Amino acid sequence: MPFSIPGLVALIKRVRGDLVPATSSGALRRTDAEVLARAHSGVAAGLYQHQDYIAAQSLPDKCDEDMLLRYAQWRLGRGYRAATYATGFMECEGQTDAPIDAGSLYQAPDRSQVVVTADTIINGVTLVPIRAVTAGVAGNLDGGTKLTAVSPVLGVSDEAAVVAAGMTGGVDQETLEQLRAAVLRTYRIVPQGGSADDYETWALEYPGVTRAWTRRNWVGPGTVAVFIMCDGDDDPFPNEAFRAAVFDYIDKRRHATGELYVLTPTPKPVNYQIRLTPDTGPVRAAVTAALQALILAEASLGVTLPRSHQDEAISGAVGEEDHEMVVPAESVTVLRNEIATFGGIAWL
Repeated sequence: MPFSIPGLVALIKRVRGDLVPATSSGALRRTDAEVLARAHSGVAAGLYQHQDYIAAQSLPDKCDEDMLLRYAQWRLGRGYRAATYATGFMECEGQTDAPIDAGSLYQAPDRSQVVVTADTIINGVTLVPIRAVTAGVAGNLDGGTKLTAVSPVLGVSDEAAVVAAGMTGGVDQETLEQLRAAVLRTYRIVPQGGSADDYETWALEYPGVTRAWTRRNWVGPGTVAVFIMCDGDDDPFPNEAFRAAVFDYIDKRRHATGELYVLTPTPKPVNYQIRLTPDTGPVRAAVTAALQALILAEASLGVTLPRSHQDEAISGAVGEEDHEMVVPAESVTVLRNEIATFGGIAWL
């Protein structure tokens, strides 16, 4: 049976009753005993609160940041995963044999900057390695983004462009709750030297990976496929370069036997047609947010998304009184390499 911590008012009543019997006819409010009852109760309430705080620190699911970092060092051997820098290449044009020195700065239209990471000799249109100046997802740039030299480089055009593959790999510092989830996973999942859970653990250890699934015998006996997603990025489906980096990370930790594949799920957009009552902007926004949250929470690799859960999410939206979900007409089924994604809503 759980222990119920008494509140301050209950403590005052308890101490007041101890000091003056209920049969006493005296007015306790006019005596020093009332002051003593309140002072004593305040101290006792503070002690109870401190005991409750200490209890919360005893396990990582509710402890404060300082204690969680101690758990992380103990269970994971690390603290927060630091933010990483986006890297890539830009196409630069200039005179033959014109040099660009490492450290040269270029600026994107959003005022984010990139720095050249290696001395490069220009020969017509040349690929120049670059890295974001600021760590985190803000440094990721789409392919084709125009760049302008912060300071002119002799013999080289001031204008450049990020290659089609874009600049990728920028990940924000791990959040408190992400670190907490990683610590809690070490209690639930016991390492077994190469089980399906181990592959998922290794994938989730790589900065930026937020979800992972393991499928054994993917293309035959002895093969293992690890599917990954990066929900913190604008595009949660990692590109080939990112998958290659995750592959190298896992490959160094697994057994040498078996053939490993690191893959990205194929998105299956769920497009809705909904008749809503009342059909107002705020209610539409609430329904949209509810369906997006549902799909993020429940959509999984090769797992059906039940229609009843989608109806329940819509019904739970603030302001919704009634609705008719015309499309999809039934549960959303996906293939073994697919995952349901939010495709948008057509309001009827």
